[in-house]
Order: sequence, then structure tokens, then C-alpha cells
Amino acid sequence: MRKFLSISIIILSFGMLFTACKVKQKQHDLSSQDSQSIISELLEDDEMSTQLAKTWTINAVNYQADARKDVLYQRGETANLRDYSKESFKLSPDGTVTYTDEGGDKHHGKWKLVDHNTKLKMVLEDKKEVFWDIIKTDKKTLVLHMSINARKVKWDIQKIDDIDIPTAAVFAGFFAGIVDENTQLVSITYQMSPRG
Repeated sequence: MRKFLSISIIILSFGMLFTACKVKQKQHDLSSQDSQSIISELLEDDEMSTQLAKTWTINAVNYQADARKDVLYQRGETANLRDYSKESFKLSPDGTVTYTDEGGDKHHGKWKLVDHNTKLKMVLEDKKEVFWDIIKTDKKTLVLHMSINARKVKWDIQKIDDIDIPTAAVFAGFFAGIVDENTQLVSITYQMSPRG
């Protein structure tokens, strides 16, 4: 009887070990399927351009200056560090863009997708190229990210027209108390949704 019990325990142990390995293997197979589905969700140029062709308003602005992080803006909050409620990007199907800044002024230019649809390139009337990394996009969400070398920002501005999007982003952090003269890298992330 003891021998039978010992053999049963050994068989049960091997059975549990075999089952555990199968479960772990299935989990591994699942994760590779997830990766493949993410890859298959990448859109072709025309599809992506069509999806982006609308007016996008800002819901949140996350900001990082070196190691200091903060949320500059959250739609609906009353205690925002900056007001981005008027800021928007109108991306038209013909490749034109109208950028409305936080003061409500409109700036016109061109937009296009670059680097295999991973970046949004804008050239406004100042002729400076601005590149946004596309972090996430679908029909109801657009998340854009930009990293800026704060050391290259021109602090001595003579005219308001000299302020481009990267400079405005660094200044926003300065006026919010996040950026100072020692800041080297600024990262800003816009979480946006379509107007309407």
C-alpha cells in the first residue's frame, strides 16, 4: 500500500509539473500573438493620414524637464499650471495644418507623416520643421511627444513671431517653475481627442 501511495504521489507530481509547463508555454504563445496583433494594427500611409485628418484638441499636457515631472494641463481642472484649452491642431486631408496656439492665434503650414508613420512633421509659416513622435493614435485619441534640447532654445526673443513650438514648450515649463537655466532636456506629451 505504501508503495502504491509513493508511486501515486510521484505520478501526481509529474502530472502537475507537466501541466504547469503547458500553462507557461500557452502564456508564452499568447504574448507572441499579442505582439503580432500589434504589428498588424499598423496602418498604411493613406489610412493613417485619413484617421489623423481632423481637428485635435488637447486634453492633457505632461511635462518633464530633466528629472522633474509635472502635468501642465488637464482639461476640466481649475488649477492648471498653463491653459491649453484654446490650443489645437487642424490636420486637413490635403496636407495643410492650422495650429491654434494657447492665445488663440492661428498659424498655417503643412503636415505629413514620416519615418514609417511614427512621426508627424509640421512646417508652419516660420519655415521651421517640428517633429512629433506619435505615441498612440486611433479614431478618438492622438498622443504626441516631443523632446527638446533646452540648451538650443533661443531665450533672447525680440519678436513674438520668433517663438516656435519647441521654444513655447520650454517657456511654458519655465513659467510653470519646472525649467531653469540648468535644464538640458525637456519632454512634452500632448494627449488629444477630436473636436466635436
